[in-house]
Amino acid sequence: MKDENKQLSVLYELSRVITGSSSMENVCDKILERTAAILKVSKASIMKFDSGSGVLKIVGAKGLPKEIVEKAEVKVGEGISGKVFKSNSPLLIKDIRSTKFSVRRRYQNTSLMSAPVTCLPMRVGGLPIGVINVTDKKGGGVFTDTDLKLLTTIANQTAAYLHLCDMVEEAKKAEHLKREVELAREIQRRLLPKARPSIRGIDAAGACIMAEHVGGDYYDFLTGGIRPSAVVVADVSGHSIGAALTMSAFRSAVRSESAAAHLSPAIVADKLNAILYDDLEAAEQFISMVYLQILPGIVKYTTAGHYPPLILRGKSFINHSTEDLFLGVEKFSEYHEKRVESEKGDVITLYTDGLIAVIGMEHLKRILIQNKNRTAVQIVNLICNQIRLRTAKKPLRDDATLVVVRL
Repeated sequence: MKDENKQLSVLYELSRVITGSSSMENVCDKILERTAAILKVSKASIMKFDSGSGVLKIVGAKGLPKEIVEKAEVKVGEGISGKVFKSNSPLLIKDIRSTKFSVRRRYQNTSLMSAPVTCLPMRVGGLPIGVINVTDKKGGGVFTDTDLKLLTTIANQTAAYLHLCDMVEEAKKAEHLKREVELAREIQRRLLPKARPSIRGIDAAGACIMAEHVGGDYYDFLTGGIRPSAVVVADVSGHSIGAALTMSAFRSAVRSESAAAHLSPAIVADKLNAILYDDLEAAEQFISMVYLQILPGIVKYTTAGHYPPLILRGKSFINHSTEDLFLGVEKFSEYHEKRVESEKGDVITLYTDGLIAVIGMEHLKRILIQNKNRTAVQIVNLICNQIRLRTAKKPLRDDATLVVVRL
C-alpha cells in the first residue's frame, strides 16, 4: 500500500510540474528534474526512438556532458537502452561489472536502471516510444526493486506526455500545411482570367474547379494587340505551393512570348521550354500544355504532353496530338504544331486530365455533341455541374479545368 501511495504521489507531482509546458524539450527537462529528486540520482536521460534514422536519440538529459547528449545514438537491441527498448521490459542492474555491458567512465557508481517509455494502451503489438535511464545514485547506494517500480511509473507517465507532444507537433504541421494550401490556392485563383475574353467572331468561356489540395492547373485567353488570339491550358506536376509558384512563372513567360505576332504555337513552346527548363529540372517538375492560336479560317496548336483540343464539327471530332514532350523534360526538345481549317459553328474544347478522370472522355464528347448549339458559358456550366454531381460524395482529387471556344 505504501508503494502504491508513493506511485500515485509521483504521478500527481509529475502532472503538476509538467502542466503548462509548451515543448517536448521543456517536458523532458521537468520530468528529469523530478525524477532525479524522487530517485536521488545525479544522472538521468530520456531517449526517444527516431523513426527516420531508426535509432534512439537523447531528447532530454540531466547531469550528462553536452557532447554526449548531442551525439549519442543507440541502435535497437544494442547496449542497455537498445535492449530495454526492444524487450519493452525495465532493467535493474545492481552492479554493471557483473554483466556483459561495458562500464562507462562517466558513471560514478555501478548501479543503474532503465525503463521503456510506454503508454499502457501501446503495450499491445508495438514498440515503446523510447527509454528513460538513471544512474549515479547519491551516496553511492544501489537501486532497489522499489526504485525500479517508481522509474517504471515515471516512464509510463513520460510516454503519455511525449505522445501528447507528438500530437501537438503533428497538429502544428497540419495547420502549417493547411495555410500553405490556402496560400497556393489563392495564388492559383489570381492567375486565372477574371472575365471572359471579348474577341470578334469568337464565343469563349473557361472554368477551373479546384480540388481540396492544390493542383497546378491553369488556363488563359491571350488577346489584344497585333498578335493572333490564343488559348492556353496547362498543368504543372505536383500538388503544393511549389506547383502554384511554378505556374505563376509559366504564366509570365507565356504572356511574354505569345505577345509577338509572328510566333507560331511550336515556336512559343520551344521558347517556353528553353526559358523554364532549368527551373523545372531543379524543382523536379514538368508542365503539360496545349497552346492554340485562332486565325481567320484556321486554328494552329501544339500539345506539349497534353491532351489535344477536341474540335467538334457536326457530330465528329478532330483531336490530333502533336505528340511532343512535356515542358521541362528535355532542354533542347523540338516542338511541332497542327493546322486545322476551321468552320463557323466549330466547338473547340481544351481540358486537363482532372476533368477526364471524373467524367470520362466519351461522356465529355456526348455532352458537347448534345449541347453544341448552346453558348460557351452554358456548355462550361453544364460540364462543371456534371463534375460537381460526380464528386459530391467523393472529393475531387485533382483540379478539373476546361475552356470552350465556339467559332
